[in-house]
Amino acid sequence: MILQALVDYYEALAAKGKVAKPGWGNAKISYALNIDKQGRLLNLLSLKISVQKGKKTVELPQNILLPEATKRTAGVAAQFLWDNAKYVLGIDASGKTERSKQCFEAMAQKCQEILADAVGEKAMALKAFFATWQPELAHENMLLQPYREDLLGSANLMFKVDGESVEQDEEIKRAWDSYKSQQATDVAKGICLVTGKTAPVARLHPSIKGLYGAQSSGAALVAFNAPAYESYEHKQGDNAPVSEYAAFAYTTALNTLLSNDRNYLRIGDMTVVFWAEGADEDNEDVFGDIFSSANEIVKDEDIKGFFEKVRAGKPFEVSDFTVKPDNKFYILGLSPNAARISVRFFFINTFGDFIKNYEKYFREFEIIKPGFDNRVNIPLWQILQETANKNSKDKAATPLLIGAVLRSILSGTKYPEVLYQNTILRVKADQDNPDKNITKISRIKAAIMKACLIRNYKYNEEVVTVALNEECKKVPYVLGRLFAVLEDLQEKANPGINSTIKDRYFNSACANPSMTFPLLTKLANTHLKKISSQKGTVIYFEKLIGELMNKLEVDDNAMPARLSLPEQGEFVLGYYHQVQKRYEKKEEK
Repeated sequence: MILQALVDYYEALAAKGKVAKPGWGNAKISYALNIDKQGRLLNLLSLKISVQKGKKTVELPQNILLPEATKRTAGVAAQFLWDNAKYVLGIDASGKTERSKQCFEAMAQKCQEILADAVGEKAMALKAFFATWQPELAHENMLLQPYREDLLGSANLMFKVDGESVEQDEEIKRAWDSYKSQQATDVAKGICLVTGKTAPVARLHPSIKGLYGAQSSGAALVAFNAPAYESYEHKQGDNAPVSEYAAFAYTTALNTLLSNDRNYLRIGDMTVVFWAEGADEDNEDVFGDIFSSANEIVKDEDIKGFFEKVRAGKPFEVSDFTVKPDNKFYILGLSPNAARISVRFFFINTFGDFIKNYEKYFREFEIIKPGFDNRVNIPLWQILQETANKNSKDKAATPLLIGAVLRSILSGTKYPEVLYQNTILRVKADQDNPDKNITKISRIKAAIMKACLIRNYKYNEEVVTVALNEECKKVPYVLGRLFAVLEDLQEKANPGINSTIKDRYFNSACANPSMTFPLLTKLANTHLKKISSQKGTVIYFEKLIGELMNKLEVDDNAMPARLSLPEQGEFVLGYYHQVQKRYEKKEEK
């Protein structure tokens, strides 16, 4: 299903003239060897382009459409018309002259074989170069000296004849296409699992490049290169027959997606690739913008309106883009695994349904925020970061959790239980530390509690609310509110106190209220006596504490001995809501 969707996407791009035809692909090229019609080296031309990365400008290779790359393992395998200096010039940094000579000879032989019948100026110049170039003298060539360090690295080179690119020559293009067609006739045929047609079966599939964390030389999405993966002695392509066309198409489509930051997002170690049926750029742009929280297309104040339109199934224009809710949409989660690629998830749905699921997540995580917090929504990476220990060296969330949470958001299913459990754990383990940007009960932690209570524990959204719910009589929620009020009272009685009841008693009050609240009420009486001269303040606290105590509908006014994990989340929410109400009043004053 994944390969079929990618092949369809390739064909949609090909219909728009945006991808190469079979046998061709983009290669990263740093330099061009400029030769004359007799094959003599004239100079080396830099093809690098300047790209802004942060505050720096860096020089990067160009992507140029050239004959597709040959898949390499440990042997010698040359490209046609382009390669690194080991193959093009016969030089390398390792000092293995025999090996580099073999590489050069392999490329020379391939060039002579493909261009055997070609008689044009560019073809003859290429053949002359490979016939006359002496690899043993390349290190001493003065024309190459200024670029020596780069050439001995990983830079790729192509050819120009008197400044004109050889890959554009019609005769050379025909020769390459004929060579590829001949190769296909020599390959065993079978029924392609992707297209369903009888066609030459690909023994090795082209590499996927640009995946974060994978090998720079590329990784394989489909590979059978060990006995454990071979069924009935079916090796390589025979194990799961995919035609050469389908292999080229799906790898070209995936490489195209990974080369365009509009079509992928990085979350932790995972790369999330997405595309629309028919290569609909409008939906792709809007989805990437919303999900990455960049909000350049959809402004913050328009997000809710956008969600409402999509939920109603209506097209919605955003700047110059028209969103189509019924357009089929694909989302693929990939992670690196040595020389292979692991598929974390693959979802197919309409664009509108994906956005509805995202809107549901957006709504569930919506919670009142402190006055200093200007974020409309909380980016996913920040949500996941709250589950990690910020005092440890590795402050990142576990990769498995990242994939599981994203899967829940996209599919609209339950959040992983470990998200809720890890957040409860962090609430109990963390202490406020502004220097390390640690908040024991932060907006994000409270939002996680709210979202998990709604989706996983089926709490009514009218009970688990965005802001303070003064009508709620659920015991854990009221106890959380009461704790916040008692903390406020302590701070009024002891301005600038170093250690508050939150530092000392929050964890026990959250888990075992009956053991902690009797002590806290005694402390509250002491604090009220200490501020007895402040009549208005005393009345305020006595009234508020009394109201909350009256809401505790427990038998004989006995506190619950323990709170379950969902109830502990209620406690945290009650505390957070009450604290935000306190600061809200201060801001109004």
